[in-house]
Amino acid sequence: MSLLLTSLLMSMIAAVWVWIMGRKDPCGRPWLTTLCLALLLVLPGLAMLPKVRVEMSHVQGLGSENAGVWGASEYLTFLWAVMALVMVLRMVRNIWILKKWITASDPADCHGWQSLIGECSEMLGLKKMPELRVKTGLSSPVVAGLIRPVILLPATSTEWNEGTRKMAILHELGHVQRRDLWVRLAAEFACALHWYNPLVWWLRAKLLTQCEYACDALVVEAGADRRSYIRALCDVVESALTENRPQGVLAMADHAPLKLRVDRLLGGARMGNPSWAIVAAVLTTTSALALTLVRPAYEVTHPEQGSPIYTQSEIDLRHSADPFPSE
Repeated sequence: MSLLLTSLLMSMIAAVWVWIMGRKDPCGRPWLTTLCLALLLVLPGLAMLPKVRVEMSHVQGLGSENAGVWGASEYLTFLWAVMALVMVLRMVRNIWILKKWITASDPADCHGWQSLIGECSEMLGLKKMPELRVKTGLSSPVVAGLIRPVILLPATSTEWNEGTRKMAILHELGHVQRRDLWVRLAAEFACALHWYNPLVWWLRAKLLTQCEYACDALVVEAGADRRSYIRALCDVVESALTENRPQGVLAMADHAPLKLRVDRLLGGARMGNPSWAIVAAVLTTTSALALTLVRPAYEVTHPEQGSPIYTQSEIDLRHSADPFPSE
């Protein structure tokens, strides 16, 4: 089975399970979506592993007259490789732009911010505090940086009250604690490998939405008032509607629709039975392994060139036969 068809079938199975898990709660199960994207990411590697052969019925070979000549499969593989390389180079370019974007920011020297991020980091059990910086023109707090996370604050953040500051910092630190930036990078690589598959892009968007829901829940669990957080969230989202940010950052006003975030904050989490998520994970993983590692083994027979159709005794009998037998 070709990698193209395997990717489509695998992503269909994954998308169905993620959609089912998300019907009861928009947050769904982020780890399940992450698992599905991880399986899609390693799919090309799985396709290169030794196959488990399943015996099938006999098939007569037709020869290999066109061996060595490129066919449709080879051209499609070449096109896939070129586009995947383009997508990876685009990711590298975005990382370079993001680095310049961070360099253009200024350190946050305000003592109040430093003590606040120390308090919030301790609440979440983070051993290392991210760096705080201020970016002119930014309207929403964002977190960036895989090895050394940086939280970028808008210049207007100095006007925020203590409660809003704490909620914003907790939200961005939630992304650091959950390693959402690494998860996003893996999702980007999965999309680069499966650039032709819209379901993989849908899974990526779904995962980023689930990350925002999870960080909203983390802020509330830390003791923030739901309605106060909703007001702060609405203010940030409204000011960030026309903002242009580089790829590779996670912002407080990103991805998840505001109405759904507000509804979830007001209504609370409605998580379904976790057993179904475990079943979905097992079935999805099993499907991925079956689609990539199991192959039918046909016993192909090739007729020898010039081999006689009849045995020698049959030929002698036919030669000795009387063409005009007597009645």
